[in-house]
Amino acid sequence: MKLRIAVFAVLSFVLCVSVAVSGCKPGSDSGTTGNGTEMPPAGTGNADVQTPPGFTSLKDFHDAWDGLMDSHEAAINRYESPDGYAVTSPRILLLVDVDLLSGTSYDALNPENLDGRFEGNLLLSGRPGHVEKDGTRITFGSDYIREKDGFAPSMKAGDRLVENGSCDLSGEVHQMETFTEREGQVIVRNYSEFKRLESGEMMCLRITGHSLNQVSEEDELSNTCTFMKVGKDRLEFVIAKATCGPGFEKLSLADKDDLSKDEARELMEAAGYEIEQAGGIADGVLFVD
Repeated sequence: MKLRIAVFAVLSFVLCVSVAVSGCKPGSDSGTTGNGTEMPPAGTGNADVQTPPGFTSLKDFHDAWDGLMDSHEAAINRYESPDGYAVTSPRILLLVDVDLLSGTSYDALNPENLDGRFEGNLLLSGRPGHVEKDGTRITFGSDYIREKDGFAPSMKAGDRLVENGSCDLSGEVHQMETFTEREGQVIVRNYSEFKRLESGEMMCLRITGHSLNQVSEEDELSNTCTFMKVGKDRLEFVIAKATCGPGFEKLSLADKDDLSKDEARELMEAAGYEIEQAGGIADGVLFVD
């Protein structure tokens, strides 16, 4: 977790310098946000709810999510299961934004936030990448061959790593898909969607698929599907498992005005996932249903 924060701190500094030089300022677009419906106030008065500023960059998505998660990180880190053991640690909730974090590096390829296609090497990783902006729509991606072995069986020299993403700034939806290919076979694939609601709350649905056991390196199909709905004062989550591997079918919340924890459970179960944990955070305490 400390490494994730440190990496993003460096990245944020470089991006902020780029934005300052170019004269681009977040919030210069219309203040109109997504198409979400009004959420129950959960103990807070509607008079205090303010419409959040509109997104203007990929980094804005991460900053909005990170700002909401700041209220809940301590509760997640404090959690211990009643029996001293949890099948899946809720700390996985702190890592679902990895795709948002990766997406921020593409902003530096277009520091003036102009329409058009821009190419170059991504910050920190040095990988070749591209970003294309057309009004309120941004697409971005990278395709390269790993030069050195990494720390996991899914990270070997010679692997092909592909990253493709898009975001709708006006609809406030961020989508990203990544996969690792080895000898013509996809061994790892991830897909995520983030959406901000009119209330300022955000939803996330992230699916990972592996064909290798990450410890033994033996063939093993596994999937984790994580749903989160986050506001300043509350958080809901569902974590589910499956065994279809990288060939999973995408689940989507992009076209949904809202999604409750129970509706997310139903969505996952209908797709063949087995619910492993569900719960939330209330009054600064994480609970598991």
